[in-house]
Amino acid sequence: MTRLALRTLRFRAGTFVAAFLAMFFAAAMVMACGGLMETGIRTAVPPQQLDSADIVVAGDQKYDVPGAEEAAILPERVRVDAGLEDTISALPGVQDTDSHVLEGQPPAGTVDAIGIRAQPGTDVSELRERIDAELDGGAITLIGDERGLAELRDARTTSVGVISLSGVFGGFAIMVSMFGVASMLALSVNQRQRDMALLRAVGATPRQLRRLILGETLVLSLFATALAYVPGQYLGEFVFDRMADNGVATAGVAFHQGWIPTVSAMAAAILAAVLGALGAGRRAARIKPTQALAEASLEGKLIGGWRVFFGLLFLAGGIALTTVTATVMSGPLTSATAGPAVIVFAIGFALLSPVLTKIMTVLLQWPVRALGGLTGHLAVLNARGRTSTTAAVVAPVILLTGVAAGTLYLQTTNDAAERQIFANSLVIDAVVTAEGQVDAELVEQIRELPGVAGASEHLRSTGFIENPVDRSPWDQGWHLLGVNAEGADATTPVEVTEGALTDLHGDTIALEDGHAAKLGVGVGDTITLRLGDNATLDVHIAALFSASDEYDTLLLPADTLAPHTTEGFVTQILVKAEADAGPEQLVADLNELTAGQDGLAVADRDALFGQYEDGQETAAFANYILVLMIVGYAAISVINTLVSSTMARRREFGLQRLAGSTRGQVMRMVGTEGTFVAVTGVALGTIASLAILVPVSLKRVDSVVPAGSPLIYAAIAGLAVLLTLGAMLLPAWRATRGRPAKSAVAIE
Repeated sequence: MTRLALRTLRFRAGTFVAAFLAMFFAAAMVMACGGLMETGIRTAVPPQQLDSADIVVAGDQKYDVPGAEEAAILPERVRVDAGLEDTISALPGVQDTDSHVLEGQPPAGTVDAIGIRAQPGTDVSELRERIDAELDGGAITLIGDERGLAELRDARTTSVGVISLSGVFGGFAIMVSMFGVASMLALSVNQRQRDMALLRAVGATPRQLRRLILGETLVLSLFATALAYVPGQYLGEFVFDRMADNGVATAGVAFHQGWIPTVSAMAAAILAAVLGALGAGRRAARIKPTQALAEASLEGKLIGGWRVFFGLLFLAGGIALTTVTATVMSGPLTSATAGPAVIVFAIGFALLSPVLTKIMTVLLQWPVRALGGLTGHLAVLNARGRTSTTAAVVAPVILLTGVAAGTLYLQTTNDAAERQIFANSLVIDAVVTAEGQVDAELVEQIRELPGVAGASEHLRSTGFIENPVDRSPWDQGWHLLGVNAEGADATTPVEVTEGALTDLHGDTIALEDGHAAKLGVGVGDTITLRLGDNATLDVHIAALFSASDEYDTLLLPADTLAPHTTEGFVTQILVKAEADAGPEQLVADLNELTAGQDGLAVADRDALFGQYEDGQETAAFANYILVLMIVGYAAISVINTLVSSTMARRREFGLQRLAGSTRGQVMRMVGTEGTFVAVTGVALGTIASLAILVPVSLKRVDSVVPAGSPLIYAAIAGLAVLLTLGAMLLPAWRATRGRPAKSAVAIE
């Protein structure tokens, strides 16, 4: 059967090229996601300033959150004791040491990193162990490409995002590609139903037939996945470079795609192919020979039991994810369950496409016949008589439309919700930014300006509440906001319920009253914070406040928080105008006040929105580029399936022309069929996407209609229509170029 499988591949080249392309692009896409994940896990940063050091001692940016499964990455630079240099210099095997300050103003007695050069002939691993024995829990040693992490500390933070994105979209890619490969193989086997029937009629056993299909698939999948290695690596590196260019990943991190993601992607693609082949050939192998010959040219069973089971299973999974999204998740967390729901619903609809296509045929047959005339009537007859084949070409269109519309509008809806949250929290009218440290006297001068309701120093960081034991949002810490006691009331979107923000002096803090109740603390109590530079601080609760659900922020005095940030000082002043004063006049007064002072810039509220929009675009870029990969594969599946299906009808087109149809009539019939396939696929894909978009839109923007431009949907629908018509009309044009008699005896 192996020899027969190889001969089949040779003489059925067109059919198998389509299956080969499905496997090839699937493997390349999964390899790219795997390479992104490995890059995030490795976080290899070739050093620049520290290249001459064999070992680097730096602060440990990881923080083990109590009760959390994964460590958090601290946002500020963790410094090390400068006295360590003398301790390390005295160790055997050390040639010399250098202390480095890489950014900001470190507190007295600390440095950013210590570079160590080993004496010639010294074993670096052994020297590293001796150095580790002298370090406390806040410092670590780095060698090789790890050394660059001391220079680019943000690399760990962005790598966490790369790992998360690649993991999520890698899972999506596997699901979509497995469905695409399985569907393509099912269509391939269905197109060779006559071959299978003849093999059974001449004595082939079901086991031999299954071996034949499995052998063909294994040869194709091994060849396709092997060839996908280089394109997959280039694709992954291209995506990572675009992430780095747009600030999603840290420039300077080296891209890595080793054998683990490669083998995993190959295994996933081969497994998808084998499962698809076994499922597609199951009925062909079990059917009786006489029944096989009788049914070879007839429409078989509408849909198999297993396909119904898995289709309903995916729909049930989508409903479950939607329920969790609508009832449990909040804020940006909605994407964690809404994103998978998009894929699950699309695959569920695609699996049930034979039944759904049958329903759409009933609904669309009258307008198609009325508008298409005789060719429309023939198109309807083809759709009704070849439901399984029509469903096979509709399925990838459903997947393309559902995934593209669902993921893109999910992103735009979340962006709109976050934008509204930012607008509600932005109560100030202007901001003064300094290139260096803000002068405290400038804050007082601004407060004395006419029409100023309040002014406050402003800086942000992240921290954790350690005592009492607390779980922060996503276990990634609370936002810490540094303010001045005299201006906090006017410049923060909170309403004090107990205590006073004017008491925020020294080691004090203000937090949301509901969270304080959960912790069992109140005004006057003491809590312990783990700050962004890994320092601990006992602070007294000076005030409690109420705020919106999304305001996951703790307020601290700016002069208390500043020493625990990388810069070490405040660079911004937020200013609020009085109700009867105009923001334009406020900006003009601030410009006049700062005109003679170098390094100061004044921005209005619109400028702050612009900065926020830039940050939103950076955060969304990674989602868009990875979604584009999946949508691109779905588009390839559409083209692949439709071209293969149309080329297989060469004999049918020849017989139709021999019966009196002109080439133009055949082309119009195919065009009408293409329109029917496009409309059906777009409609079903739209319904699949709305199943999750409507609940998310109601929850996040209080509207049934998702946020985002209608042009997005128009572009998606237009792309689906163009791909469908192009992938059907071009092969049909080529298939009808020859003589009808020659086409009529062609192999299907």
